[in-house]
Amino acid sequence: MHDRRRLSADEVLFRTGESGDIAFLIESGSVEIYLEHEDGAESIATLQSGDLFGEMALAGNHTRTACARAVADTELLVVTHELLNEQMARATPVLRHLLRVTLARSRDLLHRLQQSSTVDATPSARYSGSEHVDRELAVQRLRTEQALREALRDDGLQLHYQPIVDLASGTIAGFEALIRWYDPAGRPIPPSSFISIAEDSGLIVEIGHWIIDTATAALAQMGKVRSDAPPFCSINLSPWQFDDPQLFPSIRDALLRHALDPRRLRLEITESAAFGDPDAVRRLLDQCRALGCALLVDDFGTGYSSLSYLHRLPIDAIKLDRSFIDDLGESRGAAAIVRAITGLAADLGMYTVAEGIETEAQSAACARYGVHYGQGYHFSRGVPLGEALNLLRAPVVPRVATSPAA
Repeated sequence: MHDRRRLSADEVLFRTGESGDIAFLIESGSVEIYLEHEDGAESIATLQSGDLFGEMALAGNHTRTACARAVADTELLVVTHELLNEQMARATPVLRHLLRVTLARSRDLLHRLQQSSTVDATPSARYSGSEHVDRELAVQRLRTEQALREALRDDGLQLHYQPIVDLASGTIAGFEALIRWYDPAGRPIPPSSFISIAEDSGLIVEIGHWIIDTATAALAQMGKVRSDAPPFCSINLSPWQFDDPQLFPSIRDALLRHALDPRRLRLEITESAAFGDPDAVRRLLDQCRALGCALLVDDFGTGYSSLSYLHRLPIDAIKLDRSFIDDLGESRGAAAIVRAITGLAADLGMYTVAEGIETEAQSAACARYGVHYGQGYHFSRGVPLGEALNLLRAPVVPRVATSPAA
């Protein structure tokens, strides 16, 4: 993990000869790297926002070979050895070896530069072209990851619930739990801008446990509002979560903790997840299926062309990707695909869910072609739990006039 350090102007962060095992990324301000001599200090470089320094410490227990002090009030992100290990564990063997060799050679180069005292510290010499872009992207990803960790720690994440409607009756059958994150000004941060970072950093595992507990707690409240036909809730599983040995215990324990019928919790996986590690996926899905949870394939038709996993894995339902629904009524091809998928699902004993329904015509077409459930802005956007409970109290889901949100 990484945290923040704040330095006042002229404050020394470390000196030559001190031991260290962390690196630093300048978020704001500037830092001077210098050498101390008997006759005074010799400046090596002045680093600015976005620069990384002290990285040699990440190669192991390290003695600092230079000094660092703040030129102005400065804020730093701390990059720890644990964070490097997390990233290294996800890297290929070749990339891990390359990183170790690069660190070793960089340490040797730094030593030789100190001996010659000929370090060109001008920004143009340090970064140019694509290197500058890569640096900015790396800084932004670290900032986002740090903010996401803080949001998870400080209850800054939310789940919204989008109704899933029985197309035959018009009633709410269940909800899909959707993660939401807002910046300090209250603006929504699109999941597309942080989910991949959560996956790459491994934070998705902790977020996944939070989603499971939060969604099952919400399900318990929903069951109290409508006890005669308690709704289900679908949650999305990331491919990265299949490597988590605590995923199934987390699901099982949450259901027990909130005294829920496992059939009310439905798990959605993507087509790509089904092919990531077939043995791990099969093992987890078998456990969840034995527990009673239904299993859905999300965004069906957009991933792998092979249909073999539909009979190899214990799948209960197919979710039609919104791209097929968008073209209903305008494309004979889209209608044919929807009919084909619903027919395939019926033959395999599965039900179907259509995503992205935005008009009454699309809803009617899906029902006509045999789709069982639908969700989309025609019915409602994802809403906080309180609003979801109010929707459950209505005899049929009201049509919510709203435009798609991020």
